[in-house]
Amino acid sequence: MKKKILQLTLENAIAFKGKANPKAVINKIIPTVKDKSKLKAIGNEVSATIKKVNKLSLSKQKEQLKKINPTFFNKKIKVKKGIIDLPKVGKNFRARFAPSASGPLHIGHALVISLNKIYADKYKGKHILRIEDTNPDANFKEFYKMIPKDYTWLAGKPSETYIQSARVKTYYKYAEQLIKAGHLYVCEETPEEVKAKLKKGIQPFGRRDDPKEVLRKWKRMLTGKYNPGESVVRVKTDLKGKNPALKEWVAFRISGGTHPKVGNKVRVWPLMNFAVAIDDYELKMTHVIRGKDHEDNTKKQKMIYDFFGWTYPEYIHLGRINFKNMIISASDIRKGVEEGIYKGYDDEQVESLASIRKRGIKPKALLKFFYEIGPTKRDKTVDKKEVKHNK
Repeated sequence: MKKKILQLTLENAIAFKGKANPKAVINKIIPTVKDKSKLKAIGNEVSATIKKVNKLSLSKQKEQLKKINPTFFNKKIKVKKGIIDLPKVGKNFRARFAPSASGPLHIGHALVISLNKIYADKYKGKHILRIEDTNPDANFKEFYKMIPKDYTWLAGKPSETYIQSARVKTYYKYAEQLIKAGHLYVCEETPEEVKAKLKKGIQPFGRRDDPKEVLRKWKRMLTGKYNPGESVVRVKTDLKGKNPALKEWVAFRISGGTHPKVGNKVRVWPLMNFAVAIDDYELKMTHVIRGKDHEDNTKKQKMIYDFFGWTYPEYIHLGRINFKNMIISASDIRKGVEEGIYKGYDDEQVESLASIRKRGIKPKALLKFFYEIGPTKRDKTVDKKEVKHNK
């Protein structure tokens, strides 16, 4: 590893007039490190090597590199950059973008929309829009029209469009199958009580109920015999697991809220991870491209796949993009418009797609911008000026 660090440091220094950049060298080293526990020690080695190399004259640096990697000095052939291939792409590529109807689409959403579109074109597949609106209190009527409009402006009309609130009976069907198989149970304890029990390794009440009893309680949930907060449906998980976020997670809850699409017709709603797993299977998603902050969600969704014996889609987790000096929170933008802080969803102060469109930035420019970023897991900072320059 020391030799590799020295080689990469010398190459970087020579490329930049004798001064190696620590961040650039580390970014090249990280993908080659299998044991992540060694990253700190490797980081220290990189820092020490850069100090030594930067003290050398440019001619001395070249002299050293010729001994280690003489091919570096061969005449380089310019190759047009292409986006990397995704793993396990078959005949029917299908990827989805799945926002909630909680606010307008913004530049943060544009990364996944763009990558889905780029790969759908590359593999002659489908890019799908699915509005995830199973929380009645967090979705708003105006965004059911705004989201498809902004999506279409950026990526063209989606190949298919789905709204989760129209698919509730499908989620119930699969829930009942899992109840009968002993994988779900109705829990009547508070979240605090369950958390305290799990810390002590104690099973929550209801976990030992046989499927017939669980099914009876489930029917009571559906027919209004429980009030909101009095019961939820939980997934049976590994109680000895180390990650508390993955233990006995909630699959369904009761809501007394009025839904913007279905009103009060539905009281028992699936939570995101259950509905997403069912939809990704039913709608035949082959690839799921989303942020690495969803890695725990992926593990929960895989549990549902495992219960049914389904084959997972390919999950591609993207690094976090810090959109510096930009207002991109969908809920914050919505609240700002409601409170009169912003003139509308296309206010120039925010980075909604409506605002970006109004400012004259072309969809092709955004697609090109995210094409160049690609599906990397590395975090990145993007300044507002970079977006402005992509008109």
